Amino acid sequence: MSFKPVLILSADLPLGLKTNFAAVLGMSLGQLRSDLIGAETRTGDGVALAGITRVALPVLGAPAADLPAFFAAAGDLPVRLAYMRAAFEAKDYDDYAARIAAAPLDGHAPQAILLGGPRKAVDRICGRLPLLR
Repeated sequence: MSFKPVLILSADLPLGLKTNFAAVLGMSLGQLRSDLIGAETRTGDGVALAGITRVALPVLGAPAADLPAFFAAAGDLPVRLAYMRAAFEAKDYDDYAARIAAAPLDGHAPQAILLGGPRKAVDRICGRLPLLR
């Protein structure tokens, strides 16, 4: 299987939030799929650099109103992560967990999502979206 991850961010967000949400979801992907992270490398003078991703991670943009449909369409993919509005509004992780537990999935508003799975399946869901600008 050719694994393809993609980030889809609300195009309406300010740049700082887009970069933060992408970083948060990237950390989660690295934890779930450590096989996507390459081995440590060394510079010519012997300084060790931690491994980085072995796969491309396109960052796409979409209207915020479309993110729930993309998230729902990805229900069968092996990786489906979301940065919900509750995370942005919460004061800490416990508060976030309580906010998430207080409503069903369709009561939450994704601000950014990360999908990953077979290339064809991912492309069917979001292949027409533009790169985030």
